[in-house]
Amino acid sequence: MWRISALLALVMLTAGCARDFNTTNTARYHDAGTRAEAVRDFPQAEEHYGRALVWAGTERVPASLLSLTMYNLGRMKGHACKFDEARELLLTSLALEESTTGPASAQVSRRLFELGRLYYDRRLYAESVPYYAQGVAMVRRLKLEEDEPVTFTEALQDYANALREAGDVRQADGLRSEITARRSQEVGTRPRYLIA
Repeated sequence: MWRISALLALVMLTAGCARDFNTTNTARYHDAGTRAEAVRDFPQAEEHYGRALVWAGTERVPASLLSLTMYNLGRMKGHACKFDEARELLLTSLALEESTTGPASAQVSRRLFELGRLYYDRRLYAESVPYYAQGVAMVRRLKLEEDEPVTFTEALQDYANALREAGDVRQADGLRSEITARRSQEVGTRPRYLIA
């Protein structure tokens, strides 16, 4: 009987260590990706985020870290013009984030904006509009506009441009005065891009 108890204790201890080991290595590679991104070494950031995702692998890391890793790898794939890979990573990260933090959070809005930007950069303006619309509405509902004011104004500008290119000139023009007012308040302010 004691052998069975000892064996069960060993299995439980080993499983816990594997989880901690995976989380530690995921976080280590994710941090390396963040450092590479900070110096604008996007290929290196993509490689590190990719390694982090491999370590995250089989749901043995916290869902928030898995979502963050997928989000950042998706952004880097977008920088590298790997549209399909970027889209899949961002959509999966969005779904995971919605199930983790709920359907409305700052993290969910960042994923919506990133999907909008991904389509926008591909000149798929009509496809980008719904993501921007959801992201803008969420940021306003959560009153997050001033958390990253310059970044939010840039997203509003991209949203207005996408609306115009998709043929909704009236709604795009409706955003113009808000964008102009925000830009005049932001003179000399540097954008703060939060990666989370």
